[in-house]
Amino acid sequence: MDLGPVDEGYEKMKVEWIPTGNFNARPSETIDLIVLHHTVIPTLEDTVKHFLNPESKVSAHYVLGKDGRLVQMVRESDRAWHAGVSSWKGRENCNDFSIGIEIVNRGDGIDEFTEQQYTVLNELLDELVKRYHIADDMIVGHRDIALPPGRKVDPADNFDWARIAKFVNR
Repeated sequence: MDLGPVDEGYEKMKVEWIPTGNFNARPSETIDLIVLHHTVIPTLEDTVKHFLNPESKVSAHYVLGKDGRLVQMVRESDRAWHAGVSSWKGRENCNDFSIGIEIVNRGDGIDEFTEQQYTVLNELLDELVKRYHIADDMIVGHRDIALPPGRKVDPADNFDWARIAKFVNR
């Protein structure tokens, strides 16, 4: 498992590499799903700290702060531990074939997603969609894939899917 530098190809974006050990090798499945989450943890720093803790047994490929700061914690070629028990379009274990993006937000429906978050999220989605040929029905929320249904509610109800409409068929 390579803990090497941030994935290449993101020339337009500033991506900080803070590697976690909370990942494992991805099976030989094609990446064709992007899962959006909210962190519940209110800061980027505390979220990163949580994902660095081996006892948490969770991670994501990317964490997006309120100020638009983007941190990559797991290489895209590896399996981050973000989706848990999950299924999408009849395929189980979504961690096997997805990229996980955690957006810093309390998830209470009151905490606003920021302009900077939507801007950087659109830039990241643009890169990922091009790189992996992601279809517009393959960018989903954690709530859409979590089992049993209703187990997860992220991203929060006030996440504006229209702000990423060019990528998503909702």
